[in-house]
Amino acid sequence: MWDGLGEYIKNLSEGRENFKVVEIGVGKFFDISNYLSACENIDLIKVDINPADRSVVRDDIMEPDLSIYNGVDLIYSIRPPYEIQPYLIDLSENINSSLIIKPLTGEDLNVKGRNMNLKNFKKVSFYIYP
Repeated sequence: MWDGLGEYIKNLSEGRENFKVVEIGVGKFFDISNYLSACENIDLIKVDINPADRSVVRDDIMEPDLSIYNGVDLIYSIRPPYEIQPYLIDLSENINSSLIIKPLTGEDLNVKGRNMNLKNFKKVSFYIYP
């Protein structure tokens, strides 16, 4: 399943020389970030409020340091807590980037009435904005 999300993001980057991507709330799950880091044209930043190691930038999405997100093309978050989902939307709008949220199966989104499109790619379902 996770390969599908990584592949989808990689496909979005095709034809771009430097596609800047941020994973928010990476935790200790590096499968997708490791896959994307191996892509030559993807510049990946991993962010978490409690970084698991030195490869992860510390930031609080509820009060983001916007300098971290300068020039970002895509933000994605895997199973973000319900309460931070509106902040993900706000950040993507503030920096004019796309957003992918992969919620827990069966979980409703908390995106303040904004329309996110459900996308099914291979064996993974997620929401994309705009």
